[in-house]
Amino acid sequence: MYSLELLDYLVIGAILLSLIGVGLYFTKKGGEDMDSFFVSGRSLPWYIGGTSMIATSFAADTPLWVSALVRSHGVHYIWQFWAPLIGSTLAVVYFGRKWRRMAFVTDIEFMEARYEGAPAKALRGWSGAWGAIVICPLISAWVIKAMETIGREAMGLPPESQLAVTIGVVTVAILMCGLSGLFGVVYTDFIQFILATVGTLLLAVLSVRAVGGLDSMVEQLTAMKDWGGNQLSIAPQIGSGEGQMSMWNAIGYFGFLWIGVGLSGGYQAQRLLASKDSKHASYAQLLHTVVYFCFMAWPWVLVALCSMILLPDLDVADQSAAYPRMIVMILPVGLRGLLVAALLAAFISTISTLFNWGSSYLVNDIYRRFLNPNATEKNYVTIARVATVLMAIAGAYISFQAENIQQLLTLAYVLGSAGVVPGVLRWLWWRTTGKAELAALGVGWIMTILLIFVKAFDAPAVKLFGLDEGVALSSDPNLVGARMFLMVFVVGLTAVVASLLTKPEDMDQLKRFAMRARPFAFGWRPVIKEMTVVYVEPEPIGRTLVSWAISLVGVISLLVGTGKLLLGSPMLGLALLAIGVIGIVMTVLRARKDCAGDVDEGDFLKESA
Repeated sequence: MYSLELLDYLVIGAILLSLIGVGLYFTKKGGEDMDSFFVSGRSLPWYIGGTSMIATSFAADTPLWVSALVRSHGVHYIWQFWAPLIGSTLAVVYFGRKWRRMAFVTDIEFMEARYEGAPAKALRGWSGAWGAIVICPLISAWVIKAMETIGREAMGLPPESQLAVTIGVVTVAILMCGLSGLFGVVYTDFIQFILATVGTLLLAVLSVRAVGGLDSMVEQLTAMKDWGGNQLSIAPQIGSGEGQMSMWNAIGYFGFLWIGVGLSGGYQAQRLLASKDSKHASYAQLLHTVVYFCFMAWPWVLVALCSMILLPDLDVADQSAAYPRMIVMILPVGLRGLLVAALLAAFISTISTLFNWGSSYLVNDIYRRFLNPNATEKNYVTIARVATVLMAIAGAYISFQAENIQQLLTLAYVLGSAGVVPGVLRWLWWRTTGKAELAALGVGWIMTILLIFVKAFDAPAVKLFGLDEGVALSSDPNLVGARMFLMVFVVGLTAVVASLLTKPEDMDQLKRFAMRARPFAFGWRPVIKEMTVVYVEPEPIGRTLVSWAISLVGVISLLVGTGKLLLGSPMLGLALLAIGVIGIVMTVLRARKDCAGDVDEGDFLKESA
């Protein structure tokens, strides 16, 4: 009954061609050298870097996933989407500017700045290979799979046409980022951000109008007694009931999940490294945090809530189809094409970021570091373009092996939690060593194999975690946090014990790192005592914790205030929004002061008189 028409396809085609045009425009500028191709010559203003981070985070599958969670259990169930804001605010006040000050090409150059010798080389080589060969193609494959739903539900394509369309859109991404590198990626991200914002807001407004307005929507939803989300609660509901977050998952989401976001590695670090300076990096991270977590999800939530009324009989197993079906049901001709194009642009934004990020690891941390360290900049750019195509092929291959994706995602998820303690210790504790990180890496892999594949902990976990008989630690969806906790504890203990049992890193290496990274002084006092100059700590831990608290209160207030304003508590919503604005203004003022006088990767110590 509902389908795209010629005008919609013309809109989609025009937007895709404009993205290719951006890639062509920046081809010369992006191909000048490695810095241009991978970190945009470190020239990004905060609003470009920030919108690029938002656009990359807004993948084509994100509104589908959020809508499915809301339809399944209610608004309260999407805190697994919101929980990372805890780490994102930490990146605003601390780690975002740290990365920019260190001025790497990729975040895993950090390994050889922090450690020395063979362990540092091994950590950098392994991290580069794992990120480029496994993680990047894996995430790409997951995003590519979302194209099937978009093609089927929003574009009305038969199965035999979906593959061709997916290949075509991936080709656009390859052309765009292969020609212009990160320059093309971030400026097409800016276009995608505008499209996504306009399109999702229009769909939300028209969806609410279709059900009779916000008040009518709330009234109809609260009358759905068989739906667990009928109270329209925003706060997470922790317990053992249907649709509630288990206590273990609450521990995982609010205790561990956000730490990786706070450390700001991967493609997040790439945008920070590409910023003009540390102030622009902090502001870019703040823009991403506020817009993505506080506001971006609410139009998706409204569409999902309206779909509960307009599409009540949707198959339980196909809840993710609700969002694209609402597009073709609610939007008029032309606007349908605009929002489908926004979803396609979101797909291109995410996939091109992954291609560029993965190729940066292959070129900078494997090819240039270990295979051909003396090649010309043009040679590196050529290899980067070849690597971009390889990333696309690898992602496409994995996407067509659908039965293996969930297993690999589980593997990556558990291994990600294994990196929490080593990732924190690198910054906070001078005594941690490269050999200890290698030991922790090995133990993490062993633990993952035993936990997920061999299932060796299933029987002991019954007593250890007080589980009911028949509940499997290795696979139960309510025990994600328990798996994370076990990995964090065992791997973290390994990292600490191995550090104490191995020889400390060379003192000169540690002093160079401290001069460059300027970590908190409390964990680096033995190194600071060996310095012949006065150590200047730009962000004392007390000030950082206060800034983090202010930023966190501001962001959560904006998030909850927006929800209350939309879902029937306008006075409370306005009060929370006011608190949120005050918190964000204070965060900006403190960041400006902390970044005053910054320069790149040097002069971080002040000569004593």
